[in-house]
Amino acid sequence: MDFALFNLMSLNHAEETPGQVMALTTEAVQMAEALGFDSTWFAEHHFTSASVCASPLMMTAHCAALTRRIRLGPAVVVLPLHHPLRVVQEVGMLQVLTGGRLNLGIGTGHQPHEFRSFGVDLSARTEILTEGWDILEQGLATGIVDHAGTHYRIPETPICIPGAMPPLYLAGGSPELLARAARCGATPLISQGLREAEAALPLKAKAEAGYRAGGFTGRDIPLGIQRYVFVTEDAAEQRQAAEGLLKLARATLSLRDDVPPRDGVMMRSVPYEGEPSVEWLLERAPIGPAEKVARILAHDMRVLRPSHMSLYMGFSGLPQGSVLAALERLGRDVLPQLRQREALALAS
Repeated sequence: MDFALFNLMSLNHAEETPGQVMALTTEAVQMAEALGFDSTWFAEHHFTSASVCASPLMMTAHCAALTRRIRLGPAVVVLPLHHPLRVVQEVGMLQVLTGGRLNLGIGTGHQPHEFRSFGVDLSARTEILTEGWDILEQGLATGIVDHAGTHYRIPETPICIPGAMPPLYLAGGSPELLARAARCGATPLISQGLREAEAALPLKAKAEAGYRAGGFTGRDIPLGIQRYVFVTEDAAEQRQAAEGLLKLARATLSLRDDVPPRDGVMMRSVPYEGEPSVEWLLERAPIGPAEKVARILAHDMRVLRPSHMSLYMGFSGLPQGSVLAALERLGRDVLPQLRQREALALAS
């Protein structure tokens, strides 16, 4: 099982600057490599404080130059918002620049305001991604793109840096995309959000149904899950992390609105029906001492049986030193416990 550091790269408050977020991210990635994380991801979002990372491919290239072992990649390239002829060339470049350490996540996207600003039809995002996926596969496999489709028409075009498709991850829930993921061995990605493991089982079941429809017959499908964590013994930090996590959950839900609630780029924190309390998060979320976080994540592993776990902690709004200290505790005190429990489970 792989463990990854996820980087959403949010502005958590109005005093935080994009430069500070990017500096923290690059330092966190280097620390994650030293702590033994297998990989790291960079999100793609546009036009709000939810993320300052408009180009995860640029962040991948930047952090590849600062690391030597850890795998890196976008989670995800929102493929309908990009011309795939450019993406296939940049993926080829990244295969070279990372020394073969690239993981590639692609997804349909889901935020209406992004599609509206880019002038892309949100309702066609699955069709557009499917054509873009065709072009990626063709260009990387053959060094040539020659495509006549509904959304793209590309005359025969040579690609300067072709190469094999890197390990592929998919954020998209349509049955046809999941079936295609199964046929090429891509890993579906789901976000556990604030759910406990049992409450996330329907998400896994949906991904599994589509994946098995594509011909997969093994015991467990490959599956990536995303979890929000913060490792600290300090009660005040725990509470601020829980408050930050609730704020993140509100923003994530609000970004599905046609017009997100924002002042300039800063998202407003709008409560939603049925949201958990901060006290519930302090009790049930993987926020707190290392032993508690390890216990909750190990339970996730037993129930959901993922092959990949993506961990994010940049939601607290705490100072950079506190965030990096939480990351150090995660890598030093939690990951070894999870790897040991996984090894025992495999041996039993």
